[in-house]
Amino acid sequence: MISFDLLLCPICLILRIMHYLYIATIFAGALVCLLASLLLFARRKTGERSRIILAVIVFFSVLNYVPRFIALCKGDMPELVVSTKLLLQANFMILSYIMYPIEVISPGWLSFWRIVRLYSLWLVLWAIYLISLGLGVEYTSYGSILDMFVHAGHFEVWFRLLLCLFIFSPVLFVFFIHRTRLYRNSDRIWTRKYVIALVINILAYLLVLMFNHPIINICYYYVSVGCSLYIVYMELFDRLIGKYRVEQAIEEKSTSLGEIEEENAGISSSFDECVVDSKNAALIERLDAYVNENSAWRDPDLSLNTLASHLFTNRTTLAQAMRENGYGSYTNYINKLRIDDFLQQIESGQSENFQEAFFFVGFRSRGTALRNFRQFAGMPPSEYFQKKNITIEE
Repeated sequence: MISFDLLLCPICLILRIMHYLYIATIFAGALVCLLASLLLFARRKTGERSRIILAVIVFFSVLNYVPRFIALCKGDMPELVVSTKLLLQANFMILSYIMYPIEVISPGWLSFWRIVRLYSLWLVLWAIYLISLGLGVEYTSYGSILDMFVHAGHFEVWFRLLLCLFIFSPVLFVFFIHRTRLYRNSDRIWTRKYVIALVINILAYLLVLMFNHPIINICYYYVSVGCSLYIVYMELFDRLIGKYRVEQAIEEKSTSLGEIEEENAGISSSFDECVVDSKNAALIERLDAYVNENSAWRDPDLSLNTLASHLFTNRTTLAQAMRENGYGSYTNYINKLRIDDFLQQIESGQSENFQEAFFFVGFRSRGTALRNFRQFAGMPPSEYFQKKNITIEE
């Protein structure tokens, strides 16, 4: 008896250590996710919803960790991972992680009703669960998926197995995201990295569902938090949108310097001026034809250099022609076209809200679009369309 008690002491000690390690891991995971969520929100960029969406998604993880942490601290048994509620919760989290790359790749496309459609299958599954409870279906407590296979013929078992299967389906959506615009806020490499991080997280969760062992559970939290932090890192430092903005700023600065140099140029002879005027008129005709035929202003990466190359000229000549023909600077010219297109999108009912229309016509941020709209219209869009008796979601 004494030797048996001595044998039990180390085992009890190990189990107690693992229990405290499990609690500490959940607490650390919740704290890290909370800080990451706050960092994302603090560094949100004007007009971009993707960073805010990711901040909310990561904060959802905190809300998932807290109840389990409280239950373990009280000495209560947390809800089993294969319970229907937790499986529905897992499906909700995976769908939420799909909403983020959709907003990254196609900014402004997600409206309220499109988000509802994205969650429609999950809502149906939740409704089935509630109806089954109302019909008196009892959901037996199982420790893992392996324990359920023996009773796979029962509704409450195969319904949970179906929920486990649906956890993987949203991963496929990332590669088939709605692409109808010329946005390049991400590339294939970024998409591949994101999917890999998401798949690793899902596979780790599958191991928890299959075995539900304390060591596996602890490892899962480290993997899950690590994947979330990696996605946050990619959003803050690895996305291409920041690079494009830097390039755009450099190009605009170069344009200003080029215009200053042009203003300081010497006076040409009257004959040369006539020749230049003739060439500029022909260049402006080609410019208008190219821009209108291709709706070039809708490309957020369009630049004076790009236009000049398409028109087989140089940026200095094109900028001079635009200025001498009353077009003003390149930036004013393109933004005016974008505002005109924005008005046409709203008044024709082709866009469901201001955000979607702004991004569709080529603006990179809502703030820039609003500033340019006030410049050209003299008032914000809400006031402008209110005077025209047009109601639309902002």
